[in-house]
Amino acid sequence: MRTATVALWLAVMMVLTGCGAAAVGGGAAATSVGERRGADDVAEDSWLAMKIRTAYVRSEKVKVGNVNVSVYRGKVLLTGTANSQTEINEAIRLAREVKGVVEVASELKVQYVGPLDLANDALITTKVKTRIMSDERVRGLDIHVETTKGVVYLTGEAASVAERDQAVHLARTTSDVREVVSYIMINTSAYPLTPGQNVPGPRSSDR
Repeated sequence: MRTATVALWLAVMMVLTGCGAAAVGGGAAATSVGERRGADDVAEDSWLAMKIRTAYVRSEKVKVGNVNVSVYRGKVLLTGTANSQTEINEAIRLAREVKGVVEVASELKVQYVGPLDLANDALITTKVKTRIMSDERVRGLDIHVETTKGVVYLTGEAASVAERDQAVHLARTTSDVREVVSYIMINTSAYPLTPGQNVPGPRSSDR
């Protein structure tokens, strides 16, 4: 019943907003088609992200437009900006209080992001996502991209260290990227892009 309710709610929201897919994380639209996650997991992650954003809208301490919420298998990553450490602490607290959240990681920073920064970050996200989607060594639908002031955050899942590292390499070598932070999970039981594939790659993060 829970899954059916979530799926129905998401379907209604997509119709009302005109979206063709449920977005989990701001940089790219994630769908259950072709992902290693099943439809139930995609729906649940979307549900959690929506509940967190709703909590931010209701809060007087968090500016919801400044905080990006990415959820993958119940694990939350918060990226973006804040006006103070108090706002960051409140954003983390509210996310942790949402039932179903497994853990919360925060990359929120006290800093200002202007319109030009936002435009540049959107362009970087598109370039990185395009490279990842085009690479035969990475299942692009499983890797989600978020960018703040030139710092690229990767979330999602890989079937091997090599696949994860290739995704990081592609992001790191994209023009205008200042830094890459990887939260990509490795699930060796997930089906690989090509059976037996094992490509070399650099370390998962250059932090």
